[in-house]
Amino acid sequence: MMRKLLLVFFVFILPHKNFAQQVICPASQGLNVLVEHQIFNSSLHSAIKPFLNIDLDQTIAIYGSHDTIKSERNSFKNYYKKSAVNIGKLGFLVRPIYDLSAGFDFKSSRTLVSTVGGIIVDADFKRKIGIEIRIAGGTSTLPNYLDSIASFSGVMPGWGDRAYSNGNSSYSFQHISGNLIWRPSKIFNLQVGRDKHFWGDGYRSLFLSDVSAAIPYIKQTTSIWKLQYVSLFGWMQDYTQANGFASGFRNKFGTFHYLSYNATKWFNVGVFESVIWQGTDSNRQRGFDVNYLNPVIFFRPVEYSLGSSDNSMLGLSLKFRLNKNNQIYSQFLLDEFYLKEILAQNGWWANKQAYQLGFKCFNFAKVNNLYLQTELNIVRPFTYSHGSTQQNYSNAGNSLAHPLGANFMELIGIISYTHSRFFVSGKLVGARFGLDLNGANYGQNINRSYTSRDHEYSNFLFQGLKTNLYYAELKIAFTFKTTFPLRLELVAGARNHTNVLSTNSGSYFQFGFSLPIWNTYRDY
Repeated sequence: MMRKLLLVFFVFILPHKNFAQQVICPASQGLNVLVEHQIFNSSLHSAIKPFLNIDLDQTIAIYGSHDTIKSERNSFKNYYKKSAVNIGKLGFLVRPIYDLSAGFDFKSSRTLVSTVGGIIVDADFKRKIGIEIRIAGGTSTLPNYLDSIASFSGVMPGWGDRAYSNGNSSYSFQHISGNLIWRPSKIFNLQVGRDKHFWGDGYRSLFLSDVSAAIPYIKQTTSIWKLQYVSLFGWMQDYTQANGFASGFRNKFGTFHYLSYNATKWFNVGVFESVIWQGTDSNRQRGFDVNYLNPVIFFRPVEYSLGSSDNSMLGLSLKFRLNKNNQIYSQFLLDEFYLKEILAQNGWWANKQAYQLGFKCFNFAKVNNLYLQTELNIVRPFTYSHGSTQQNYSNAGNSLAHPLGANFMELIGIISYTHSRFFVSGKLVGARFGLDLNGANYGQNINRSYTSRDHEYSNFLFQGLKTNLYYAELKIAFTFKTTFPLRLELVAGARNHTNVLSTNSGSYFQFGFSLPIWNTYRDY
């Protein structure tokens, strides 16, 4: 009891000066949209997320800010001002993580209860060195379809951590993540920690997304002139042979590069490359390959010099700003490339590519803070997979890119409106994909080895068991004007999953207090 009282005293009562954190603070989806609109007309590179708070502050200082952004960010700053502890030039702050909600799943006629809590501890020294530690855990009852996903994968949807079944669709989990950031200048920063990453301008990313679990990583970012260069080295795990026990987890490693170039005020081009390689297996102890530590090389020449069959990919992104409110963005990914087979159009299995095309409109229909986004994603069969399951493009059973894996086409529509502390959004997702059938591998499940494919040619989109997925979601949230961050949220969703063998439809709603630390996806 005394420890709790001391914590309250130090965090909420002690006098202090100013606290300036390095990492962007947890924010509502509505605030994220507004922040994107703010940097939309700036020179800040928008593809690499999460942003550093100091970069956003500098951008807003130069380019101004929407009233709602000012209101929300001032709310957080007031929280820092009233709650941080400063010792000289060193500042500390403790913030909450919480999801305390109740609801109902109409498919299983089951009550949904979530009791998740945790803390975020921030420390900052002269805005040069920052540290953030997040610890959370709890129990959640999942809607029917998410229960099926958690039961099959052993992973908590939205968090990516291991899910421990309590029976009756209830799961417990524990989470820890955080970052140590060194920012000696505006040009360079180095980050070390365990966290999620999202690379792209879309709702989904075909390069690197925050769908899977947080990973231990080292990341360096260099920004010079109109260029930004990012190198990220990550340590991941393969669950395919674990059988539910940690002793069966196998190490895998990845290195990811992204070069962003603001060619003009209205045009940005990005180049992406990655390689995934296996660590320990039953035959060898490979570990982290130092050949991939060079941050400025392309991987294919390195692979050839090593005689390696590691899984590498190349990508290209384009972003066009049509005017102050409208943007077109795209991603193109190559997992394999053999021009002769592509031109032949005969469905060679290794024609593995992915495509994204999207459109964003801020202040849609000339209504302030009304946001519209549409996005198309297409991924060919066997993309992201590999002959060795330890080298596929996944971490802890979840994709490092799109949650649907491969062999699909998806169309997304999002509309949202933000006013002061009120936020409402609607989302529609429609997708078609081809599932494996009768044990044959048709290229949708990236955790299966592509050596188990059924045929060499005539591999086309939606092959296998053609399945349609529809998802609709309504979200309403309100952030209270309190010293303690307090956010009330209502989420209602409906999902339909159908093919010639079965139809699975369901709907749910949840209502309560929720302040997540990142995106939690339920739309797949």
